[in-house]
Amino acid sequence: MTPSLPSLSAVLEAGRREGIAPALSAAVIARGTLVHASWHGVVPLAGQGERALSRDDLFDVASLTKVMATTTLAAQLCAAGALDLDAPAAARLPGFEAGGKAPVTARHLLAHSAGLPAWRPYWELAARDAVAAAAFRPPGERPPLSSLGEAFTRGAALVRGAVLGEPLERPPGTAAVYSDPGFMALGLLVEATAGAALSRLAGERVFAPLGLASTAHLDGLDLTAGPARLAGRAFVPTGWSEARRGVSQGVVNDDNAWAVGGGAPHAGVFSTATDVAAFGQAWLVALSGGPSVVAPEVARRFVARDRTPSTGRALGWDTPTGQSSIGDRLGRGERGAVGHLGYTGSSLWIDLDAEIAVALLTNHVHPSGRADRPRLNAFRRAFHDAVAEALGI
Repeated sequence: MTPSLPSLSAVLEAGRREGIAPALSAAVIARGTLVHASWHGVVPLAGQGERALSRDDLFDVASLTKVMATTTLAAQLCAAGALDLDAPAAARLPGFEAGGKAPVTARHLLAHSAGLPAWRPYWELAARDAVAAAAFRPPGERPPLSSLGEAFTRGAALVRGAVLGEPLERPPGTAAVYSDPGFMALGLLVEATAGAALSRLAGERVFAPLGLASTAHLDGLDLTAGPARLAGRAFVPTGWSEARRGVSQGVVNDDNAWAVGGGAPHAGVFSTATDVAAFGQAWLVALSGGPSVVAPEVARRFVARDRTPSTGRALGWDTPTGQSSIGDRLGRGERGAVGHLGYTGSSLWIDLDAEIAVALLTNHVHPSGRADRPRLNAFRRAFHDAVAEALGI
């Protein structure tokens, strides 16, 4: 029987009733034991109305991809001696030196301090291209994922060129500005270092070893991996995409990730709350010195706050600052907490002292495609405070 804390279920049900999201799911692991898992709301079925959300229904976890895939792979490569955090990224990425990026390192990219912009609409390059534009046709006219390989290959080439050529907005290491282009560049660096596509690397080196059977990229350029493994599963819808003129369900919400096929370093992973919490637990095991997918000494380096001035960022991870979505009670011990948020309404927070991993997944952006960040953050804070209260923290 799945464990459930009634007070947490009540908060999630209240969020559903109040319109935080049509679907919400959460899982909490405390000191290695799953103490709560629940799912609330509905998932629409193609042409068949809707049904109650279930444990196995898949959420687009958006930017949790940055820690679940790209950051963890970078940590593995560091442990193997293959990736030097302080070496110029351009040494492995010819062309990346353009736009003043010659001094940019993997550390800068992980800490969002490279000086790259917060966001760019790279998908527009694909949408205007004669070949790549096939992926941006309206849902009724768009070929199935299995027939979009040529479009995604062209889109990936266009986006790669744009990321490599993207100029800096400020000198590296002077400020931390959360940057999707920075993590897209980091993904290219990981692929160049490991010699394989990021979605396949994440599946083989992170998700499979951890037994995360419900976690994968839906990568249109590698249909034998994630798409095949998650076939037949139900997907929670996310918001309206103006670029694709439809609601995303069973395809990545982020348009830049979609342009490259879905196997992106900044977004594109689908998962469940129990899998996301189990991933957080794997990092806790590593930080405690146990065997995991990340070496303990490297894990400790990655969760330490970066040296960039006035930042709360660690390497790939975030830490609580100000009115953090972790609330007022978790992460207040000596070691603090690390976590990450996702635009669709997802989050993962890990209390390093209490050894608690909390996954909260929602489709807050459905159906409008827009996030009400103050409202969502207030709900996240209330939920995490309820977790702390239920666990006596």
